[in-house]
Amino acid sequence: MEYTEITKELLAELVFEHQVEQIREIFDEHNIVNLAEIVADMELAEALFIFKTLRKDMSGSLFTYLVPEKQEKLITLLTGTEIKQMLDELYSDDIMEFIDEMPEEIVKKILKSASKSQREEINQLLSYKENSCGSIMSTDYVELSGELTIEQAMEETRKQREVAESISYGYVLKNQILVGTISLRDIIFAPDDHLVEDEMETDIVYVTTNDDQEEAGDLMSRYDLTMIPVVDAERKLVGIITADDVIDVIEEEATEDIHKMAAVNPLEGSYLEATPYAVAKSRLPWLMVLMISAAISEYIITRNNTLIMLIPALSYFYPTLMDTAGNAGSQAAAMVIRGIVTDDLGLKDIAKVVSKEVRVAVLCGIVMFTVNLLRILLTMRNVGLGVALITSGTIFAIIVVAKLVGGLLPLLAAAIKLDPAVMASPLIATTCDAISLTLYFALASVFLGGM
Repeated sequence: MEYTEITKELLAELVFEHQVEQIREIFDEHNIVNLAEIVADMELAEALFIFKTLRKDMSGSLFTYLVPEKQEKLITLLTGTEIKQMLDELYSDDIMEFIDEMPEEIVKKILKSASKSQREEINQLLSYKENSCGSIMSTDYVELSGELTIEQAMEETRKQREVAESISYGYVLKNQILVGTISLRDIIFAPDDHLVEDEMETDIVYVTTNDDQEEAGDLMSRYDLTMIPVVDAERKLVGIITADDVIDVIEEEATEDIHKMAAVNPLEGSYLEATPYAVAKSRLPWLMVLMISAAISEYIITRNNTLIMLIPALSYFYPTLMDTAGNAGSQAAAMVIRGIVTDDLGLKDIAKVVSKEVRVAVLCGIVMFTVNLLRILLTMRNVGLGVALITSGTIFAIIVVAKLVGGLLPLLAAAIKLDPAVMASPLIATTCDAISLTLYFALASVFLGGM
C-alpha cells in the first residue's frame, strides 16, 4: 500500500489496528529523520509499539533520531535484551551521543544490559574528557594491513562493511600504529596485484583523543576531509570522527559562541526545552556584571557634574557617544573573533590588526565626525559650535579607540587561553562606554572649561 503523506494520525491508526507490515513498509520507503520527528510527537505507547515492530537495524536508526526525552522514556520501558539488541545495531558515536543526554540511573541500566565488549567500549569512551575528540569519535572503522594486495583489501573492506561506520577510507595499521590511509576510490581503481602499502597515503592528518573537538572540525575543513582518524599518545588508532559528528560539533560550538557574544552562559539543550529557571540562570551572572560595570560610567558623569552644570548641552549627547563607542568596538570584535576561528589570527598578527583597525577607524571617524557636526548645527540651534565640535571630535576619537579595543581584546583573550567570544559585544560595549565618556569630558574640560 502506498502512502503519499505520512502523518502522526496515520501512524497512530496503523498502530491501533496493529498493521505491522504497513508500518514496516512506511519505514523502509520514507526518510527516517522525518519519521522520527513524527514518532517523537506520538504517545509513548504508540512509539514503543512502532519501535518493537520494526527490524532491529531500523529501530536502532529510529532511536538515534528521537529527541532525548523520548529516548529516555523508551529506555525505561525496554528490557535488557531489547537494549542489548539495539546497541548491537548502533555505532559507538551514536551510542555515546544519546548516553550523554541520559540521567545516571538510565546510563546504569544501559551498561547493565550491554554485552561485556559493549560495556568496555562505552566505558572507554566515557573516560575521555568532555568535548574532546575521544568523546565524539566512533570506534567502528575499516582496518587494513599494508601487506594485503588491493584485491585482498577490497575483500576485507566488504567483510567489515557491516561493522564499519564508513568504508570511504581504510586505515592501515602496523602493531595497531597508524601508518597510512587508503581511500575506497584508490582500492577500486588500483591494479589488483599492487600492495596496499604501495598505494596508501602516509602523510596523515589526524587528531589525538585529548585534542579539543574543535580541532577536528578545523582540520577537516582545512583539508576538505570527510573523516579524520583519532590516535592515542602512542599514535595507535583508536577511532575516527566523521563529517556528521563534526557538523554537530560546529553547530554546538557556534551556538556556544553566539550565547557568549550576547553575554549569556551557554545553555544545555535547546531554548524551547530549557526551563525559565535555567534560562534566567544563564543570563543573570552577566547581567549583574554588566550592571555593576556600568556604574563606572555613572561615576564618570558624577565626577564631572560641575562641568555639566556649567555647560548643560553636554548632557544631550551621552546616548550618541556611548552607542557609537559600543557599536564601533563590537564591530571590530566580531570580525576579529571570526578571524581567530577561520584565519587562525593570534598575537603574531597584532600589528596587522592594529594597522587595519586604525585605517578603518580613521575612514569611519571622518565620515561620522562630518555627519554629526552637520546634524547638530542644522537641527540643534541651541547648541553652540564649541559643543558641536567637541562632541564630533569625541566621536572621531572614540571610534579609533573603540575599534582598537574591540580588535585587541579578543586576541589577548585567545593568547591567555580564554574564549575570545567572551570579549564580544556587551563587555566591549560597556568598556567603550566608559572610555567615550572619559574622552568626552576630558576634551570638554580642556577646550570649554574656561567658558
